[in-house]
Amino acid sequence: MSEYRKLDIDFRDVLTGLRLGERLRGAEALGASDDIFRVKEHNYRRVDDYTLLHVLNFEAGQPYSLKIARQDLVCIQAIVSGNYHRWIGQRMDLVSPHLLEISNVPQSVVDVGAGGRLRGLLIICDRRHLVEHYRLNVDRLPAAYRPIFLSRTGTPEVLHMPLSSTGLHLVDQILTCKYQEPLRGIFVGAKTIEILCDVVAQLGAMPGQGAPRPAGPRQKARAIEAAAEIYRREFGSPPTIEQLAQRVGLNRNELTSGFRDAFGVTPHAYALVQRMERAQQMLREGRLSISEVARRIGYEGYSSFARAYHAHYGRAPSLDIPALDVASPALDVASPGIPPLGVRAFDTPALGSRDE
Repeated sequence: MSEYRKLDIDFRDVLTGLRLGERLRGAEALGASDDIFRVKEHNYRRVDDYTLLHVLNFEAGQPYSLKIARQDLVCIQAIVSGNYHRWIGQRMDLVSPHLLEISNVPQSVVDVGAGGRLRGLLIICDRRHLVEHYRLNVDRLPAAYRPIFLSRTGTPEVLHMPLSSTGLHLVDQILTCKYQEPLRGIFVGAKTIEILCDVVAQLGAMPGQGAPRPAGPRQKARAIEAAAEIYRREFGSPPTIEQLAQRVGLNRNELTSGFRDAFGVTPHAYALVQRMERAQQMLREGRLSISEVARRIGYEGYSSFARAYHAHYGRAPSLDIPALDVASPALDVASPGIPPLGVRAFDTPALGSRDE
């Protein structure tokens, strides 16, 4: 078994050492560690004068042990997939996905084995700023967790909360952001603030008699709703089932069974419904040609879109364009190869679709 590489970082130093909006690669913050992180993304970004965002989307090429100092900072962590061991004093916790973990621990040690994959983020916020700027009513919290927000010296207690579907959606938006700098920094910073608002709202609604861990099925349900939102948002280029499962922290079987339980269809069928409904909406608005509508929902050609639309709705797309002479041979797509009326998209796969 390989020996764990020793690394250390002080979040307060990183926060004060960065200018507003500036980003620091993990290897720069931790020293010579390029061989450890097989990076998609592993960096630290200063969001404002009091907030640091740490994005994790990587595989560990070697086992490492990271010692973290974070004096008077509240850390809010959301792991979508992967897990690792964290030491707080002599106590070891397994950090698992689909939970928000909120802590104000002065020092901790993180152990990640070789091949470990982590996908998520960590928001590090000045404790007093979090309480005062976001108007957090600490008195509403369970007494055991109030020191997280009131104690300058911190506490070993960690508050576990469910990662809401809204929170999971926001985390995914940060992890999949395709903007280049400086737009990326502006977008990611705004989403970080949204996550903080969502967390403070959940804290404000928390009953004062404890904070139990959510049950497994509830975590899965939130992940399924987040996956459905991704399909609704990315209808023009929907992810494959494997890609979607990774983004919400489920395996393929969990994703498929979850969609069947929640919506009565497979993920592929659900994605197709979203695309067809959006296509119908654009056609009825009457501002775009059929070919342009096809392109916007991810079809490479007019014919493949027309066949898929007919399979889903039982009619040609031209019939959903308002005030159009549907007898025009240039627009009518009732041609050989179109499935018979009454065949639904759940029975006939869409030709030309980018889905699996």
